[in-house]
Amino acid sequence: MTVITTFSEKQREKRWKFERKVLRQLSLNDLRKDAQQHFEHLFPFHFQYEPFLVDPIIDAAIDSFLIGAEFSRFGYYGETVLDVRFRCEEELKDIYTQLFYILEGWYTYRDIGLDSLYIAVEQFVEQWWEKGFTEGTKRYRMRLH
Repeated sequence: MTVITTFSEKQREKRWKFERKVLRQLSLNDLRKDAQQHFEHLFPFHFQYEPFLVDPIIDAAIDSFLIGAEFSRFGYYGETVLDVRFRCEEELKDIYTQLFYILEGWYTYRDIGLDSLYIAVEQFVEQWWEKGFTEGTKRYRMRLH
């Protein structure tokens, strides 16, 4: 008896293989250091005494990195970075809002406003999306996909 596979299963397997290969380029220490650099001025005591706050930040960085790497094939085939960025706008907005609402509960400087927190979240996610995009285009150019 032969095993019947569907196109969606093959596509999912191919995506998982690509994600695993791309994730080998990331270092957990680099993610942790970058998270501290971006958010330590907003949460000075939380990063020292409550390290669990770093985990959702790292998750958001990995997600945005993977989205950038996944959509980098459009950049490889000739689209500009802005066009590719527009393609994945919805996925990135989901990451922004999830991370923002997680961090909003721990944000103690309400008098300053939440704008600085949202800007920090947006810059952090954008930075990791761009890193994923450049890594993905590099892998496509070297035909490692």
